[in-house]
Amino acid sequence: MFVNSKCDNNDCNNYSITNSDYCFSHEKNPTDLIKNVITMTEDNKRRLTNISCRASEFSKIEIPCDHLIANQFSESTFSNIRFNNLFVKLCFFDYCKFENCSFTDTDIRYSVFGGSEFINCTFLDSEILHSNFNGANMENTAFKSCDLYFSCFVMSNLSNVSFIDCNLKKTTYVGSKRENVNFKYSNVEEAEFSKGDNP
Repeated sequence: MFVNSKCDNNDCNNYSITNSDYCFSHEKNPTDLIKNVITMTEDNKRRLTNISCRASEFSKIEIPCDHLIANQFSESTFSNIRFNNLFVKLCFFDYCKFENCSFTDTDIRYSVFGGSEFINCTFLDSEILHSNFNGANMENTAFKSCDLYFSCFVMSNLSNVSFIDCNLKKTTYVGSKRENVNFKYSNVEEAEFSKGDNP
């Protein structure tokens, strides 16, 4: 698994980025470092594993791999990133911000998005299994033809969010706040909501 080391800046409590002694905000060339870190794929396997990029910024970059496994991206910002055709497993995206991002044909398993913010994002033809969106804030975000088996949206805030033709078996929305949420063609009867809270 990734290693969390404190930033070498004496007044900083953030964690350093992989291959650096500093966090994103104290690194001299953070954009170049991020580009170098995300190309650290295993030879011929196109896998990015065991990196730590907490509180970093990613914008309009290509993800040069097929697999993201056991990586730490907590508290980071992702803008205009395509997570398409990726296999994502055991990754931490908690308290992140995703804006104008797409997840098409993405396979996400056992990953954490708790407390994150999603604005104008799309999830299409993706498998999002056993993943945690607890406390997430979602706005103008669409899930279409996705399998969300055993994923959790507990205490999430959903505004103008759609779950169209999705598998919601054992997906839980307990305590969620929903405004203009569309579950058309999805099996909501197999999802879990708070008592008396009908979608």
